[in-house]
Amino acid sequence: MKLVVTGHDEMGKSVFSFAGHPPRELHAGSYDLWSTKGAITLPDGADARTATPIGYFPLADETSFKIVSVPPPEAGEANLGGSLPGDVADFFDSDDPGMHTTDTIDYVLILSGSADLELDDGAQERVVAGDVVVQRGTRHAWRVTGTVPLVLGAVLIGAERQR
Repeated sequence: MKLVVTGHDEMGKSVFSFAGHPPRELHAGSYDLWSTKGAITLPDGADARTATPIGYFPLADETSFKIVSVPPPEAGEANLGGSLPGDVADFFDSDDPGMHTTDTIDYVLILSGSADLELDDGAQERVVAGDVVVQRGTRHAWRVTGTVPLVLGAVLIGAERQR
């Protein structure tokens, strides 16, 4: 995979700020491609090789663009929670592995593999390559089906949950 990031030079001319293997690999096959924090302005002066410091799941006024690879069941990690870095464990339900809720709106494109997207009432919808999911802060789990990883591209937009 190649990540290409554009930007502007000192004169305001379009330039390639970075082109190469994504520098922020989260775990095997998963990448933090780009994130923002606070008001977004142009030209964007962010360093194309350095992650904007946010957590795995963005908070209000933060965004994140990721590629996430979720292993198949026989890999021993049959859900998204088992394949994420340890610092996000608080988002996951310890009584129902993989089930989680985040305060984000997520735009998800299934790139390869398949999964049953399960909601908190047990309802499931099968998603496959080419399908799109808009996840709106609901409790859910990605239950990988088949023998290959579920690979998804996702833009996560931090939101403030109304209580």
